Amino acid sequence: MSFSSSRLYLQCSLFAFTFGLVGCGSSSSPTPSTTITVALNQTSVNVAAGATTQFTASVKGSTNTSVTWSVDGLSGGNTTSGTISSSGLYTAPSVAGSHTVTATSVADTSDSAKAAVTVTLQALMLSPSSALLATAGTQQFSATLQGATDSSVTWSVDGVIGGNATVGTVSASGLFNAPARAGSHTISAVSSTDPDTQGSASITVASVTLSPGTATIEGSTTQPFTATVQGSSTLTLNWMVDTAVGGSAASGTISTSGFYTAPPQAGNHAISVAATANPTISASATADVFTVAVSPTSAILAPSGTQQFTSTIQGLTNTAVTWSVDGVAGGNATTGTITSAGLYTAPSAMGPQTVTAASAAQPADSAAASVVVANLAANAVLTYHNDDARDGAFLEEVNLMPTNVNSTQFGKLLAYPVDGQIYAQPLYMSALSIVGGTHDVVFVETQSNSVYAFDADATTSNPTAFWHVNLGPPVTVDDSGGPWPNVGILSTPIIDSTTNTMYLVAETSNTGPNGTPFFLHALNVTTGADLPGSPVAINATDPNSTASLETSCYQRMSLALNPVTNWVYLAFGNCSHGWLLAYDKSSLAQEAVFNDTSNAAGGGLWASGGAPVVDDSSGNMYLMSGTDYDDVWISPPPAYAQTGYNDAFLYLNPSTLNVESYFSPDTNYTLSANDADLGSGAAVLLPGNSQYPNELVGGGKDGNIYIVNPLDMGGFNGTNNVIQNVLTGTQQYNNIFSTPVYWNGSIYYHCDQDVLRAFSWSTGAPGGQQLSTSPTSMGSVVYGNNTHGATASLSANGVTNGIVWDTDNSAYVPTDPSSSGPLVLHAYDAANVANELYNSSQAGSRDMAGLALKFTVPTIANGRVFVPTGTELDIYGLLAP
Repeated sequence: MSFSSSRLYLQCSLFAFTFGLVGCGSSSSPTPSTTITVALNQTSVNVAAGATTQFTASVKGSTNTSVTWSVDGLSGGNTTSGTISSSGLYTAPSVAGSHTVTATSVADTSDSAKAAVTVTLQALMLSPSSALLATAGTQQFSATLQGATDSSVTWSVDGVIGGNATVGTVSASGLFNAPARAGSHTISAVSSTDPDTQGSASITVASVTLSPGTATIEGSTTQPFTATVQGSSTLTLNWMVDTAVGGSAASGTISTSGFYTAPPQAGNHAISVAATANPTISASATADVFTVAVSPTSAILAPSGTQQFTSTIQGLTNTAVTWSVDGVAGGNATTGTITSAGLYTAPSAMGPQTVTAASAAQPADSAAASVVVANLAANAVLTYHNDDARDGAFLEEVNLMPTNVNSTQFGKLLAYPVDGQIYAQPLYMSALSIVGGTHDVVFVETQSNSVYAFDADATTSNPTAFWHVNLGPPVTVDDSGGPWPNVGILSTPIIDSTTNTMYLVAETSNTGPNGTPFFLHALNVTTGADLPGSPVAINATDPNSTASLETSCYQRMSLALNPVTNWVYLAFGNCSHGWLLAYDKSSLAQEAVFNDTSNAAGGGLWASGGAPVVDDSSGNMYLMSGTDYDDVWISPPPAYAQTGYNDAFLYLNPSTLNVESYFSPDTNYTLSANDADLGSGAAVLLPGNSQYPNELVGGGKDGNIYIVNPLDMGGFNGTNNVIQNVLTGTQQYNNIFSTPVYWNGSIYYHCDQDVLRAFSWSTGAPGGQQLSTSPTSMGSVVYGNNTHGATASLSANGVTNGIVWDTDNSAYVPTDPSSSGPLVLHAYDAANVANELYNSSQAGSRDMAGLALKFTVPTIANGRVFVPTGTELDIYGLLAP
């Protein structure tokens, strides 16, 4: 600390002269003065605010030279005026101003024994006091000098006047230019008049970099970006995409840790970070988003069928792709093959495959399409109700049209007598190599356990049975709905087009080693012979209870073949439980067992002969369970799902048969108490829309048609949590005993003691596809006599020439089937079912069918209609001109 003051020193000397005394100053007293005086080393001083200065006091006139110190009259001072120690060390306050420091003699406290000095405090303050800058950034500083008349200052950076390129430079006016490197610096201003009066500010120069600088990212995928900060350990950052903090759906989103999720669309986007305290401290990177797409995204093909796939790459200049199937470049005979142009040829075996297009420029990025080779064949009916969705439509019919199906041009061509009632729907294969030739073949099965392969193109003059086999003596039962003379083959089999194998269940009086009468057969369709390992005796034990398959069960529900698992599924009902069993189609080994009422009872699976629905794209399985009047209910809700699935829609995992989801109506207990099965009908899987890609439609005895989300069915919670339900039919508890037909935006139901009704299928209010709440057209013929209405089939040439076919079995006599009257085949214009085109009673006895029988389902293929009856297979078609 320096002082800017003049010092006053007084000295007096006394000299003894012979002639007297001589004194200094004006005193001429010959004797010493007794006045005490105090003198300070300074009378005025400039001190920097907050600094210290040392004062000294000289006391004369007393041997006691001690003094006391005060500031502005306060002994020792205070924080406002500054403090002073007993030795005279003054510490200035931080605020500029003027203060008086006084030294008072201890020996004499009168005013004459005091000395004062004026202290002028100078303060130099910088604004701002700190700054956060980006490299090469600028900041204007200002210096405010208080307590001094000369306000000029000298600027320096890290002690270097004016700074330099390393630490940054500062102009005479205080404009600071940050260096190119991050770091911490101090900028100072010093008073030009007092070097001890100075001020300083801290400067943080920070920088941030992003890595990677450019990222090429596939749409909807993720990319981490890393921000590296230099010059500050406390810097917080905002992450942005295209200037929006956090990004957006259109540009992609980014987390606070830099994890970027690209949008699904191709495009170029700026990824950036900026310090929250100073956005100029920033860095940016580029996200080049590209997309790889394959069209179509899924396909269901027949064995050896083809599908053209197309790849689309956006956001890359190189749009080439490489194709693979199940990870095999170009595929192979097992997976199917695909050309460099994307033409896929399916293998000859059923099953799921994945077709992948990988970007040639970005090989790690690809798009895939799922392919399922399903049980399909041209001009064939291989399963109940035509396909695994159970829509009942034959869409390759080019001969039969509304214009020529009439009693003049159309009629009965021939009948094949059989040895028992035909409950199974006829199956049909076109151009089959059989008995040394190529023929169209229709297959029928009877209650006497016979299987026939008939020439489907025969006429009355040349009926031909290519083969006939009997699989054992049937069982004789007396069903509550009327006696069946025999129960042999009750369900519709399934034909595997890839191996020409028919799978069926025969019930015989020759029980198997496990005591049950049921046998699963795998027959060669060209000979009727059992394949090696066939038949296998059927039995099942519930893995969740002590229940096992009973001999009293009926295997009424039709068989299903799942192309994803390559398993055959068999359903049982009319006994204590509802059972679904799965068997490997090759080994015939039992793979899975499901009891829908473990630790309860009921839940029979019969569906009036319907079949489980199989979603060929996923393998998911759907079916509807029934109930019986004496079903046991162990517990009411909410324990429903643990005690049984009576009267329920069920979504089953095809590999485990676990229940993935279910729906049961809120009237479940009423249905059970009145033997009003939901599962008297069967379901059909229909195309939905973007909200529900598929929807399940089905109904039962009470006439309620339910539209269910197959993947989230709604459960059982007191409300019908479904997409829609529509009431149809005329009876209280005797309406739907059928699988509906779907074609070209319409659904067709024919309830018991009712007419054929058509409903439209279109987008509804909740967003899913829905039925019209009332019929769009209605037939005029009531099928009565408690024969359960009809399960219809449909023929069309794609979306044209639709004809609905069903059979009126009103003449069926349940107590004596042999005394039944003839079945009547009906044909309706699918565009308006009020227009009946034909029925087999119009031409007298010419077209008379065999004996009426419940639950018959006609099959249409290649210009012919195959009608099962109680005594014969009738074939109808266009009459010879």
